[in-house]
Amino acid sequence: MSIAWHRSGARWLCLVGMLGVGLWLAACAQPQAPAHLDTLTTPPPDTVRQRAARRLGLATAYFEQGQTTVAQQEVRAALQIDPNYAEAYSLLGLIHQRDNAPALAQQSFQQALQLAALSPLRTNELASVQHNYGWFLCEQNNFAQAQTQFAHALSHAAYTAAAKTWTTSALCQLRAGQRVEARNGFQQALVLEPNNALVRYQLAALDWQDGNPQRAQATLSPLNASAQASPESLWLGIQLARALAQPPQMQQLGQQLSQRYPQSTQAQAWLERKFEDK
Repeated sequence: MSIAWHRSGARWLCLVGMLGVGLWLAACAQPQAPAHLDTLTTPPPDTVRQRAARRLGLATAYFEQGQTTVAQQEVRAALQIDPNYAEAYSLLGLIHQRDNAPALAQQSFQQALQLAALSPLRTNELASVQHNYGWFLCEQNNFAQAQTQFAHALSHAAYTAAAKTWTTSALCQLRAGQRVEARNGFQQALVLEPNNALVRYQLAALDWQDGNPQRAQATLSPLNASAQASPESLWLGIQLARALAQPPQMQQLGQQLSQRYPQSTQAQAWLERKFEDK
């Protein structure tokens, strides 16, 4: 899945004020430049794709907030500006997917793939469409076709979101019951993003389920020692420490869980010492 970034208005108002004073003093001290020079400093107009991208950015934000109706309106506004915007069709496919309209989603993804393959080829755009289409196919239980799309995305040497695709591919393989392949995918993702919390948790969970608590703990410990620790990862850490007969480690993780996530079901399970033995 969005993060809203906020900045202090006072700081920026202060800077704007100082710049305003400086420009006013400069204007008083020097003669004005000829009017025709203004054309030299006029910023170039936005391209069609830049204007469409702003609308698509809004659509993405609404989609991440679960507001699919407004997101779809923004996508269509982007496509009115740039009808050849492959990523807009790709997001439209995800919206239809979430709205349980698979036929419309399929049409949108096919259109996105056709546009993304046109010259000049934008590698990341094409790979992003293939990634999204792969996830759609996975949710339709078309696992082999999904992995084909993920493989296509990963085949692009300049693709900058390979870790995301390795992770998503592995999650799809878990859904298909392909645990060995999923482990390989998560390991590939971890090489690219060692601090990926989801990947570390999933690998540790696989090791735990496979009866290897030592390896699971080695994988999970860096996550639980970081700010990214979640109720799920802390609870798994408690289970691992219990299996390895490490009472101090259990207690430390239990305290961390209770303090950081006191309302979680995992914290309640810790307080009641309700452990799930395999």
